[in-house]
Amino acid sequence: MFFVIRRSLNNALVLSTILTMILLFSNQVCGQLSFSGRPVMPDLRQLRQERLIVDLAPPDVETLEKEDLEAGLSGLPERMGVSIPTNLTTANSGILIGSNGSLSTWVLVVRSSGAYGLGLYFSDFSLPAGAQLFVYPEDKSRVLGAFTSLNNQASGKFAVEITKGEGLVIEYSCPVQYSDYQAFVLDEVLYAYKPLLFPGDAYRSAAFSGSCEVNAACSEGDDWRDQIKSVVRIQIKRAGSSYWCTGTLVNNTASDFAPLILTADHCAGTFPGPYSSPDDVSRWIFYFNYETPGCDNEAVSDNKSLTGAVKLASSSPAGNNGSDFYLVRLNETVPAAYQPYYAGWTSSGAVSPSGVCIHHPGGDVKKISTYTEPVTLDQWGQTAETHYQVVWSATENGHGVTEGGSSGSPLFDNNGLLIGQLTGGESGCSNLTGPDFYGRLYYSWTSNGVHDSVQLKPWLDPLNTGINTLNGSFNLNLANALFAADTTVIPLGSPVVFTDLSTGGPLTWRWEFEGGDPQTSDLQSPGAVYYERTGTFNVKLVVSNQAGSDSLVRENYIRVVPVIFPNPAFDQITVLLGDKASEVQGMIVFNSLGQKVFESEDLCPGSKSCEFSLSGLESGYYFVRITGTDFSETYKLLVIRN
Repeated sequence: MFFVIRRSLNNALVLSTILTMILLFSNQVCGQLSFSGRPVMPDLRQLRQERLIVDLAPPDVETLEKEDLEAGLSGLPERMGVSIPTNLTTANSGILIGSNGSLSTWVLVVRSSGAYGLGLYFSDFSLPAGAQLFVYPEDKSRVLGAFTSLNNQASGKFAVEITKGEGLVIEYSCPVQYSDYQAFVLDEVLYAYKPLLFPGDAYRSAAFSGSCEVNAACSEGDDWRDQIKSVVRIQIKRAGSSYWCTGTLVNNTASDFAPLILTADHCAGTFPGPYSSPDDVSRWIFYFNYETPGCDNEAVSDNKSLTGAVKLASSSPAGNNGSDFYLVRLNETVPAAYQPYYAGWTSSGAVSPSGVCIHHPGGDVKKISTYTEPVTLDQWGQTAETHYQVVWSATENGHGVTEGGSSGSPLFDNNGLLIGQLTGGESGCSNLTGPDFYGRLYYSWTSNGVHDSVQLKPWLDPLNTGINTLNGSFNLNLANALFAADTTVIPLGSPVVFTDLSTGGPLTWRWEFEGGDPQTSDLQSPGAVYYERTGTFNVKLVVSNQAGSDSLVRENYIRVVPVIFPNPAFDQITVLLGDKASEVQGMIVFNSLGQKVFESEDLCPGSKSCEFSLSGLESGYYFVRITGTDFSETYKLLVIRN
């Protein structure tokens, strides 16, 4: 695959721009498990002529769509993107946009025309301590990161969620002593050629799943709220392609809340095609809470995701003659903020009279399909009774079915227990009564073969209790980070007192106060934190106990504003601007009638405070407006004349 590099002709201008214009980034940082921080790159418009852009030749989408049509007829999972091979590092691409003496910042813009979105697959991913990686679309509408050394995996692999549009920005900062250290290789860029729904987008149902589908947030899901929290959308990587599938977070008899996800074996590959390698699985992305906030097709809630897993067992080599299961263990504990529910299951093999499937058809938001007639025993290949057959029923808000992307989704019985995962079938919005087939957990238990690698029992019953039914559960042992401030808008130089409200019995605390003094604290009650800079600042709390850790970042939580004194005033006033005086743009004074009586566009450049004479102003109330790069504050001032 060929790509073209356009290099900056004026890096000095870039450096100058960076050193004089550091943007206080106000968009929300969300999505993947990440850590606090802000990109430092200025508005891209300032660097449009100076940045380095890598243009990747797009794939032949028409050919891909023809292949997908044939694959869909064969019941294969929903492919939504293909990888464009690259070999991009901080040494052979991108530009160094500046250094503040302790951190160096590198940036790269990647583009490929026609893409609905772009994702990133890394190898040799090993960020040093103090480094931060951000990924965001060119309009900065949504920021992923900061990714740090805490995201490093033993495999050296990493993946970043798909960002919206034909282009994205990769911004990497590290301590200057690591400037020559190769922290990663971007070896593949995922080109998403099918429509995607991003947090904040207006929902467009027709572009994703069929119109008959029922959102899991509808009344059909009222009796299944816990089970709904166990279902995840999976971005499958398999060789040079990526697919949507669905999986379930499952409980086990050790009650250790191991992050086990059950999906379908055919999601990982089908003979004679390629099968997901261990390196591929280490770059699967698991999306939690990807759903609408209500029954209507409202904007999707922000999803939360985790990257990477290890395969534990699957129905292979039984292949099509087995029960089509695939079990992985996530590389990370599921954070309490994700509200994970570990689904219960039964391996009894009993025939369920009714229940539901919860799934992500076409990679869409979470849907629910309902059956009200008993399942029947069936098969997918040559072996009898490996599967359940299900026919869906009409409900209040539609007639749920399954589609591509639903593969691997859970079938729950009337007791809310997992009994199988979806292989495929004939249902669809144009075939509402077509049957679907689910690999039976009963068969997956021990019947696909004699080794642990082809059975579910060793993993879901690690204590070898012999039980065949286990209820689902939330992990109530997890520490859950929560805090509040006594005030969130303060005058420059004032203190804020933070109160820890965390639950789950945390044993350790780690506070980070952006722009504050102190900047960090390891105490449950950190005391007063003073702010000597105007602007808006993040606050982060990480708590942990024996069961794991959890973090909460409140974006732009503390707002620090300039100070005017004395007030009431007589002859003059002093304006305290703090450490960000260089970003203040001016001051305007209005009288009580809204008439401008004073204006200054050069507010004591370089000084942290300014003094202004009130001569010429009569007694009365005035309004003083101070504007800056990222703020505008108005104060009421009383002037008294003797």
